[in-house]
Amino acid sequence: MGSTRNGSRPPAQAGCQTEPVNGGSLVPAGTEELRVRVQQLSLREQLERHHFLLERLNAASARLIEALDHGDACEAIGEIIANLIGSEEVAIFHYFHLVRAFKLAWSSGVENDILRAFGSGAGFLGRAAHGQTSQFPERQLNTPLLSYEKNLTACIVLKSSNEVAGVIAILGLLPQKSCLEWADFELLKFLEVYGAVALKFQRLQQERVGP
Repeated sequence: MGSTRNGSRPPAQAGCQTEPVNGGSLVPAGTEELRVRVQQLSLREQLERHHFLLERLNAASARLIEALDHGDACEAIGEIIANLIGSEEVAIFHYFHLVRAFKLAWSSGVENDILRAFGSGAGFLGRAAHGQTSQFPERQLNTPLLSYEKNLTACIVLKSSNEVAGVIAILGLLPQKSCLEWADFELLKFLEVYGAVALKFQRLQQERVGP
C-alpha cells in the first residue's frame, strides 16, 4: 500500500506539499505562508504605531506653535495632556534653579492644598527638577509616596539646553484609562523638550512686555 508498482513512493497529496527552506530542509507550504503572513502583520503594526504616534506629535506641536502667538503655553500643555494623554488633573510649576525654588504657573483639577504641597519642592517634583529627569512613581515602587502624592502619575521635567524651566505634575488619569501607555511616554518625551521651549518663550515675552 505504501509504494507504486515500480517501488517508488506515491506523489504527495496536494495538502501536504513541501518546499525547501533554510538550505534544503522541508516544511509544509502552509507553514511557510503563515510565517510570511505573521511577519507582514508585524511590519504593518510597526508602521501603524509609528503613524499613530506621528499624528499625536503633530497635533501637540501645532498646539504649542499656536501658543507662541497666543501666550498660553501652560494652557496648551494642559490641553495636550488632557486630550492626548488622558488626565485633567495637572499642575505646571516654574523652576528657578539659582534658588532651587518652584512657583505655580498653571493648574487644572488640583486642590489648593495639594498645589501648595507640591510647590514646596519635596518628593517626586523636587527629584525631577534637581535630577533633571522625569519621575514615574509606578516605575519606582521602592520610593515612598508623600501623602499628597497618592494619585500622582508622573512629574515631567521641562528641560531645554540642559536647563530646567519647570516641572509638570500629572495626577489622576481619566476613569477609562488605567495607566500610561507606550505612546504616552513618547509624547511626554516630546513635551520635556518642546514644552520647555514654549514655556521659556512665554517667559521672555512677558519680560519684554514688562509690568
